[in-house]
Amino acid sequence: MRLPRCLILTLLTAVLGSLLTVIGPVASARPTGLIHDSGFEEQNSRTLSGAWSGEGPDYKGIDIDLGYQKTGRKNAFIRTSSRTWNAVRQQVTVKPQTLYYLEGWVRTSGNYTTGYFGARGTNGRTIVQKNYGKVVTNGAYQYLSMAFNSGTNSSVTLYVGYVAPGADSWVQIDDLDLADSPYRNWAGYVVPSSPVNAAPHSVGAAWTEPAFTCQDVPNDHLGVWVGLDGLDTSATESLVQVGTHAACRTGDLYPQHSAFWEVINAGTDSFAQPIPMVVQAGDRITASVVRSSADPANYIFTIDNLSRPGQRQTLTKRAPAARSESAEVVVERPHVSTGSTWPRSVSVPFSYVTVDGAPLDFYDTVAVRARQADTGIVYGPSAATTDSGGYSNFTVTSHAA
Repeated sequence: MRLPRCLILTLLTAVLGSLLTVIGPVASARPTGLIHDSGFEEQNSRTLSGAWSGEGPDYKGIDIDLGYQKTGRKNAFIRTSSRTWNAVRQQVTVKPQTLYYLEGWVRTSGNYTTGYFGARGTNGRTIVQKNYGKVVTNGAYQYLSMAFNSGTNSSVTLYVGYVAPGADSWVQIDDLDLADSPYRNWAGYVVPSSPVNAAPHSVGAAWTEPAFTCQDVPNDHLGVWVGLDGLDTSATESLVQVGTHAACRTGDLYPQHSAFWEVINAGTDSFAQPIPMVVQAGDRITASVVRSSADPANYIFTIDNLSRPGQRQTLTKRAPAARSESAEVVVERPHVSTGSTWPRSVSVPFSYVTVDGAPLDFYDTVAVRARQADTGIVYGPSAATTDSGGYSNFTVTSHAA
């Protein structure tokens, strides 16, 4: 007996749902905690307090529930028209002779180029510093990141500030982070809004669905997806994504593959939701996420299994809190309720990669890597190349640290 197509899709959705219900929220964040109150959410008044303090004589403090924050409810700010240095700062304990990774988000009035984010040693000298101020996309937060060695210092002073141009100007500051590990839970490329990148509104890629066995590690999981937003350490970040998931279950020789979408809206997570589509190892998948120009709270997800005709799906989902300030093409170890691991051997080739229709070499990109702690295996992208058609190509692979 031939089942009606609607019944087949219902059964397929139920099966996929059983595979995906264990998947928890994705996370780009590294193990951190070196900066106290990194998102300013513990500030209870307009005045900087606790671990945070100010430099310079002019107006600075905390915005609370004004809608200026990157995530959460609050952000720090400086506003002045003088030509005097002003900054928000915090002294942080570090280990000497250790490599650290500093990142954060700023949004500016756009009428100056004399903003600086960095770290000073105990002698007051600058260890590392990055310039900001230029605005590519009005109203967008800009991502700043850098690495530095602490040298002989047992503490450093982190600061975000600027010298005003003699006219009314401001900076809003949120979600600063300091870590002693370069690894995230993602492996691939991210294009963030930055002093040189516009805020992205679309991302697309093609990939070959990965193949691996379940014999060595029965709890391997691997997600492959494209998305917008998500490059933040805050628990209230937003992210919209669509892709595929391969999951080993007890007794399986090979993982079971499926397609999914997920929306995290200011920390409220839909969790991975099944897309009724047949997916197998070796299949050729294309996917994209586009922020609607007519309604920026709407995101259009498209995923297509080119190896299996008739498997294309398009969905529209809402994420009102998403700012669309980063684009991702990544492989991930999803969080699951019983814990999960990376497969020992990974090779995921990506092609036809574009962000807002341009290849990766058009942007200042962030190459992100992951690491399986118990094995020491590192997962990361190869150098991205651009073909004659204007598309980027790279491969995420595993290798010894």
